[in-house]
Amino acid sequence: MVAWVTARALQFVPEFTARHLPPAGSALLPVLRARGHTVWPLWRRGADLGFVLPLRRQLPDRTAAAARWRSAEAVFLPGIAAARLPASAPHIATALRMFDRLRQGARFLDELELRLRHDDRFVYAGSTVDHGDRREIERVFVDAVVGDRTVAKDLWARLAWIADDHSDVSLRIRHSFGKEQLEDWLSGDDEIAGWSDRFAGSAFPESAVVLGCRPLQQLLARLLGRPFRLSERIVYNNAPGGGAVFHHDAEPGQLGVVFTQLAGHTAWLAISKRRLAALLCRHGAEPTMTAAMLALEADDQRRWRLLNRDAAFTARLAAAGALFVLAPGDAILLPSHGIDDATWHSVFALSTRPSLAHSYGIFPLAAPPPARHLRSRR
Repeated sequence: MVAWVTARALQFVPEFTARHLPPAGSALLPVLRARGHTVWPLWRRGADLGFVLPLRRQLPDRTAAAARWRSAEAVFLPGIAAARLPASAPHIATALRMFDRLRQGARFLDELELRLRHDDRFVYAGSTVDHGDRREIERVFVDAVVGDRTVAKDLWARLAWIADDHSDVSLRIRHSFGKEQLEDWLSGDDEIAGWSDRFAGSAFPESAVVLGCRPLQQLLARLLGRPFRLSERIVYNNAPGGGAVFHHDAEPGQLGVVFTQLAGHTAWLAISKRRLAALLCRHGAEPTMTAAMLALEADDQRRWRLLNRDAAFTARLAAAGALFVLAPGDAILLPSHGIDDATWHSVFALSTRPSLAHSYGIFPLAAPPPARHLRSRR
């Protein structure tokens, strides 16, 4: 990225949508709750990182949203899709029940067959389990067929645990195509990606909450300034005490991610890589910005524990405006302009029951070829 983006990221003025309370702050909880506040524990796989108190819930204006997007900062969009939830409420409830069955040992293939029974475009093509991946449960392949012609092969949906930890029963289903090891999904093939997206939409019709949300689609169009598609769709079922540790989604050709909460609540720590590196320096964890940027990409257990299990550093992140709470109908955008200009983020499941959310990668849509005009023979 150009230098001005770096400068903006380091000088970014945060806005505060949630307050962090340390683990020792539990004495305040009865007082806050008596005043009508909702306070959630930030607890993930045995790590007690304190509590979160939601504060401000207001959509950013266009200028603020664009500034955050350019700076690779999370764009929090409270309530942007809330009006779309009632129409999809039956589908959301059905998906939650499906995840409960899967958690109890139901076969993923059986669940998908039930969901696709009214859509003859998708034909079962096989199932696999990667025994080298302790998180994978089952991957189901389908082919897309129109009439008697196969138009897309090796579309798949992968059911997996979110974490390699028996204490966390959070699940996710990712839709993609081709060979994952060869990263076929980064090929930029809009046609086969479109069939993968149709497969995901047919299996999980509550995707209409996201795809039919005009304010969200219009905002993305303004931020991107180019045609786009929402692909590599993931359905999340974060269970109490679970969630994702700090990571980024910077991939070649992917412009960012839009995550939409459909049921339950999640808390997020989300911040640009450059501001995260600056906080590591201020915390005394790294001597220089260069060292901090490199440490974030390295397999460094000391840094990993600081990011994911240290309540004091969580408080520092919250003080920098990097703490958010998502309720049903909320969305959060995670821009990705490159490996050093992407939103780093981690997720905490807050609800007493598993929640439901959809996460879609944002990809540029290739321009159609120019129209060919035939000369008149007259």
